[in-house]
Amino acid sequence: MASALRPRVGEPVLADGAGAAREQEAEGRAAMNSAVKDAVAFHSEIAAEFHASYQTHANRRERVQVWRGFLDRYARDARLAYDMGCGTGILACELAARGIETIGIDGSEAMLNIARDTARNLGGAKMTFLQRMLPISDTAAYARADLIISSSCIEYLESIPAALICFRELLRQRGVLIFSVSNHDSLSRKLVRFVNRLTGRPRYLGLLRHFMTAEEIRRDLQASDLVYLEHAYFAGADRFNRVLARFLPPQFTSNMIIVAARRR
Repeated sequence: MASALRPRVGEPVLADGAGAAREQEAEGRAAMNSAVKDAVAFHSEIAAEFHASYQTHANRRERVQVWRGFLDRYARDARLAYDMGCGTGILACELAARGIETIGIDGSEAMLNIARDTARNLGGAKMTFLQRMLPISDTAAYARADLIISSSCIEYLESIPAALICFRELLRQRGVLIFSVSNHDSLSRKLVRFVNRLTGRPRYLGLLRHFMTAEEIRRDLQASDLVYLEHAYFAGADRFNRVLARFLPPQFTSNMIIVAARRR
């Protein structure tokens, strides 16, 4: 693989002859809105708890299984991938275990410290983690990837279209994007959002800026010049959603939607 795809730890992935991306990242940080800053600060605060929840929380375990299914279908031929909003590196490690050179990008240094520790415990092969704010405003200096994944990240950002355009620009032609976002039609989500408005709990819900339907996702993909491939509902493993699932379809009993799309 070309040297441009093998950055030093802590350095951006640069296309051949593109030069450093530090200036563009400084601009992105300066323009970042306070809501995104609050989301990064919150996830930094709960980083260790969040990472541990993948061992104990039913919806987290379900999330990994759903993502593995999508990666089985769409990551087979990938050589370079970005995990945008990688958190503590759970899915980045999944990619690296498949032999894919993986660059995890996140705004939270606390999350990234756990990701780096996890990568070292796995041998550290094919993984680099960078602290950057999303979306990246100017992608010209970054190498194009075969695959981009983003799990429960873009719902915290100011603009879904801006995030999708950023991801599209980081993909090679025919490259694949897989992302997940909160499901607007989830009855559980609607109830918890009502509770959040009354009590401020759970805290993370007050930081979410987007809850989307499948139709809205298709619309935004088309507007971003990305070709929709498929979607699925998940995060219905908790008791409340399991009860609802006896009577209602997954559209209403799942908290999340996962989507695959392709750059033309």
